[in-house]
Order: sequence, then C-alpha cells, then structure tokens
Amino acid sequence: MKTFISLAVACSLMSFTSLGVASSQGEGIVTLGGQVMDSACGLELTSRDQTIEMPPEPVGRLLRNTQGEPHPFELRLVNCSLSRPDPFRPGGSLPDWEHLRVMFDGASDMDGRAFALFGESQGVALNITDADGHGSVPGEPLPRKPLAEGDMTLHFTLRLVGNGRPIVVGPHRAAVRFKLEYF
Repeated sequence: MKTFISLAVACSLMSFTSLGVASSQGEGIVTLGGQVMDSACGLELTSRDQTIEMPPEPVGRLLRNTQGEPHPFELRLVNCSLSRPDPFRPGGSLPDWEHLRVMFDGASDMDGRAFALFGESQGVALNITDADGHGSVPGEPLPRKPLAEGDMTLHFTLRLVGNGRPIVVGPHRAAVRFKLEYF
C-alpha cells in the first residue's frame, strides 16, 4: 500500500480578498487583490503544495501493531522575528511574539480523532503527532510552542493507524492543510 499525503499551505501569511475579471472582444484583464497578514516567520517551501510519499505498509504490521511505521516530516520556519512594529504608530511597537501553534485540518476518520484516507484501501486512517507526542485532531490546534528568533524546525510524524474496519489493500491519499498561528 502506498500513501500519498498532500499538505496544502494555509499558514496565515496571505488571504486573498478579491478576484475581478473583465473582458471584451478577445482582451481581458485579471485583477488580484490580497492582504499580507502579520507573521513572525517565513515558511521554507519548495512549492505551495507539499507532497509526502510514504513507503508501502505491510498488512501484517498493521494487523499486529494497529499502526504503521513512523514517517517523519518537518515544517521549517525561517527568518523568525519576535519584535512587532506597530503599523499605526511610526516608531512604536506591539508586544513581542512569544508562541506559535500549528493546526492540521482535513477530512476526519475515527470519530474525528484521525485524518481520513481516500482511494482503494480501507480500514486505515492517518495519524499526525508532533515531536512531543501530541496527536493532531483535525481542526484543533496542537499545544503552543515557544517561538525563537531566527530559524526553527517543527518535527512531526505520520503513521497509518487501523480505524476498526476490515483492512483492504490498495493505494490511498489524503489532503491535509496546516495553519500556523503566532501570538
């Protein structure tokens, strides 16, 4: 069984507010407006959509252990700055950033305790844990972490877990979004 996981960046860096399209006789103008929101860090990405391929998981391991092998991944935060200038008071500042919180979101399985997989396989779901062992629940933030100046790497682990249904082999995929909150 192969697992393909797409992590779509939804990290509070940008939110698009308007999209207007005007055209006339073979001509067109596309206008895109947006807003950059205040952020303590940049996110190092090779592309906007990150894909993680997990190696095939033997059914026997899932049946014996009720979970698959761990597959680590990371989010790399770059150029983190704790200070916050106040945009409304030149020379003034807002309270420094102190913490960050990560939230993963997507379709859920196991009564909302894991992420749903789609495809031909059945009987498995996806579990995400942070470096401290906290399990991610779809749509709920993980515990906050202290924010550090400079670059930071946040470590996570993906695992297939049995969801209580009979296991059927085959390929599957999941789409999981994540959001970074600074405060």
